[in-house]
Order: sequence, then C-alpha cells, then structure tokens
Amino acid sequence: MSFWSRLLSVIGRPIDPSGGPPADAEQPAPEANGPPLDETWLRGLLTKIGEGDTTARAAVGEREFWSAIGRLTTSGRERTAIDLLARFAAAKPEDRRLLHRLCELLCDRREDAAARPLLEQLLQDPAHALRARFLLGEIAERAGDEETARRHFEAILAVDLDYPKVRARVDKMRKPPAKPVAPPAAPTLMGVDGSTSAGRYRLVRELGRGAAGAVYVAHDDELDRDLALKILHPQARGAPADARARAFSEARLAAAIRHPGVVAIYDLDEERQLIAMELCSGGLKERLAAGPLAPREALARAAELFATLAAVHRTGVVHGDVKPGNLLFRGESLVLGDFGVARLVAGERPVVDERGARGTLAYMAPEQRRGELSSAADLWAAGVVLIELLRGSAALAGWLGDRGALLRGEARWDGALPEAPAAAPLARKLLADDPALRPAAAEALAELRRLVDAMRP
Repeated sequence: MSFWSRLLSVIGRPIDPSGGPPADAEQPAPEANGPPLDETWLRGLLTKIGEGDTTARAAVGEREFWSAIGRLTTSGRERTAIDLLARFAAAKPEDRRLLHRLCELLCDRREDAAARPLLEQLLQDPAHALRARFLLGEIAERAGDEETARRHFEAILAVDLDYPKVRARVDKMRKPPAKPVAPPAAPTLMGVDGSTSAGRYRLVRELGRGAAGAVYVAHDDELDRDLALKILHPQARGAPADARARAFSEARLAAAIRHPGVVAIYDLDEERQLIAMELCSGGLKERLAAGPLAPREALARAAELFATLAAVHRTGVVHGDVKPGNLLFRGESLVLGDFGVARLVAGERPVVDERGARGTLAYMAPEQRRGELSSAADLWAAGVVLIELLRGSAALAGWLGDRGALLRGEARWDGALPEAPAAAPLARKLLADDPALRPAAAEALAELRRLVDAMRP
C-alpha cells in the first residue's frame, strides 16, 4: 500500500484509483443539478489529471482552485476538502502548497495522527518548514509532550526570534511553577537591597560587571547546582522596551543554538531580568596571559573554535565578538559565550547595524568597523585568535600596531608565524580585507584538522 493510500485510510476514506468519490464519502444534500458545483469541478480536475490532461494539472493551485477549496471549508464541508486535497497532493506532489493546506485543515480538526507524518515531510521544504514545525509543536503540546513541543518551538526561534506565539510558549515551558510570594529584587551594581538571593537562586560571589549588568556565581536551590547568574542593572530595567529586548537577545540566541561548543542557557526570566547560564571554569584570556600554547595544542583549540562557529553560522547567527575573553573552558573543552552583540543574518548578506560598529576593536574585521556584520566578520576575529594562540596575547601590540592604528583600521598582521608556519596561509586567508575571500568556518576547520594530524608524533 502506498503512503497516500495509508494516509487516506487514516483520515477515514479508502482511495479510489479513478479519482472519483470514495464509496463511503459523505453525501451532501441533493441539489437540483447534483453535487455542489465546487466539488463537481474539483473531482472533474482529478479525472482529467488521471487522463494526462496538462491543462487540468496546471489549474491545480491557481486562484480558481483555491477559491473552490475555500468555499468547501467555509460551508462546513471540511471533510470533503481534506479528501480532495489529499488526492490532489498525491497527484501533484511537487506543489507543496497542497500538502501545507491539507495539514492546516487536519490540525484544525485535531486529526493529529494523520497530520504528523505529512508535517514531517514539510520540514524538508524551506518554504514551509517553520509553519510545519509550529504545527508539530502544537500537536506535541496537545499530547502533553512538552519536551518535544519545546524542541520544535526553540528550533523556530533559532531561525526567527519574532515568530508569532512562539517566544512566550518557550519561556512558559522553561519557567518553574509560580510561587505565592514574590521573590526579592536581585542585587546589582545600583539599588542593592542587601539581599543575597534572587528567587530560587542564592548568590555566592560576584564574577564581574559590565555596562548592562553583573554576573554572579549562584546556587540553584531547586536543582541543587551552581551556575552563572547575569542580573540586569536597575537602570537598564527602566530602559525603553527595545533596549530591554536587546539586553535579552544574548540569551535567546545562545539558547536557540544546540551545540556543545556554546555556553548553555538554563533559564530566562524577563520579569526579574535574570539570565541563568552554565558556570565555566575559566577563560582563554587568562590562559594566554601566561604565554602562547604549544603549536599542536594551539591548532587543536582553534579547531574547537571553528567547529563551534560552523554550528553557530548554520543557524543564521553571527556572534560579532569572538575573542579570548568570550572563550571559556568547560573542563577541558573550549566553549563560546557572551552573545550580547550577536545578530541573525539571512543568507550571506551582511546586517548593517544602525547603531554603528559594536564589538571589540582589536578583533573587528574592516567591514565590521563600518557597522556591517556577517559570518565573515567572525572568521576574521577567529583568525586573530588563531594567531594569539600561537604567539600569545603579549604579541598583540607588536603585530597589530598602536591604538591609533587600531582606531584608524590601519593595523595589520606582519604575516609571520614561526611557531607553526604551515598555519600561516590559513591565517592570511582569514584576515583578508575582502570578506568574500575568507574561508567558511567548516573549510577552516578541515584545514586545521589536517594540520593537527600532520603534527602527530
């Protein structure tokens, strides 16, 4: 039995190879001229398509076709519309709009068992994938499977942070049950109230402060684990809505990326302006302060970074601030954190930030200084990190030039990598002024792995 035969059996109609009405199809009230005109016309199209009529095939999916389907559904004959759409989708599988509309009708009628396999087909079609994933999330939610629903909704946010009705659902699924007593205000740089707790989190010690907030080591009393807790400063909480939204873009983008090389986000509480995240043991910046890494270790660490960037870029996200200070250690693994200036980028076209250049000067690609952000800018920054891994952070001033040259965008690498000369060609490509000449993260990763293998004892 074919897939479409099984589908039509599931939705309650045996298939008739002739394309005519099934034996047990619902019978509308008789009219003077037989069945309703829309149904008669649509079934006639099916018959002609079965006879090889190309004109009838071309009519499927046109305005008159959709008007006829629409009149069937609005007149209370959704079952007939579903039956016909299933047959048209089987007859013209290349037109995914037919399958899309069929899924919508099945979901409207809560016929989830029939809709699920069709929606999984649509996940492979970029034009319909987001809507299909949303409907699959709703099906899982109706079945009480919140974990599957959350995975579908988070996958949508990885592509479109503003997809209707998704963000609130994900936040609701992540939040712990409401408590009868409101938690105390979280202490930060301004407005400290003497409290050492923020709801379920007990503050242990401060890790650091920035313009937007403070980061603490905290203990999660509900899950009995230590984590890093970022708390927005009170003055940022009173900022306009768009400024507050930007403050949480880091957490939303990082949480949407499922990769071991990205710092994990555990919780996001916009009401109290808290971001709970994975607590890492230290940073690459501190490690490089002690000097460069051994060549093979340096290239292996760089490979970890490029593997993470390849995964980040596949989701359409550009980090925008790749540097040793944002590269942390999870045990022996290097992970990327701080997505505070990250952006979603469609395709290869750069995003132009109306607020101008943002990031860290010494790691900014030439185009990023002009406010243009794309995945190629991350590759430039990663190239700088590659050289620092081999030469140490102390070499930064020597090969990038003085601060004035940095500000003017005139500082350049001297091209020397005596510690690992075989890596110099890759570094030169990564630091190309033209972003189109820089290799993609996956390409750079393959080259680094080749270099690491060549250095095996």
